[in-house]
Amino acid sequence: MKILRFAKNNWIISFIIFILLLVLLNFAGYVFNIKYISVVKAVSEVNKYEVRSELLMQAMDNVGVCRPEDAAKVWAEGLMIRSAAMQYSSMSANLKEKYAKELENTFPNWVTGMSSPWISGYEIDKIEQTENMYVYYLTFSTATSTGPARNYKATLTVAKEINFWRIINIKTDKELYPYTGFQSQ
Repeated sequence: MKILRFAKNNWIISFIIFILLLVLLNFAGYVFNIKYISVVKAVSEVNKYEVRSELLMQAMDNVGVCRPEDAAKVWAEGLMIRSAAMQYSSMSANLKEKYAKELENTFPNWVTGMSSPWISGYEIDKIEQTENMYVYYLTFSTATSTGPARNYKATLTVAKEINFWRIINIKTDKELYPYTGFQSQ
């Protein structure tokens, strides 16, 4: 009987020591500001970046371009440098909401595209103007380390939203989806 009790108590003592070591390790990580061993520091880092991201996304509602062609250029440049944030900045409020949701699945770090083939350039082929909208037809060139690859098409509809020109609709060749992180409408 005593042997069984000793084994049972030994397990409990081992468990308590393990918990104490975890607490001590977390405390040391907190005191020495080491987020990799402190749950408290890691959580505070995550919260800090969540708040920062939210504030930056809200700020984008008050920033924009004053000419319609600049909305198309900002989006295209964002595609070239693989920046979902830059692409996001040129979109209307409705499109931003859809894009941000889709990025959670496609590119949660907001770095779009791929390393090869990459977008090497773009041209605005044609512009159509209606009363209060512009439609931009673009061709994107891709390249690899061995030279030029394929070209893909995109159509951007730009309209005035409050004080800025923003993209309200994006249509692309389906092969361009991996570069945008967004399946066009």
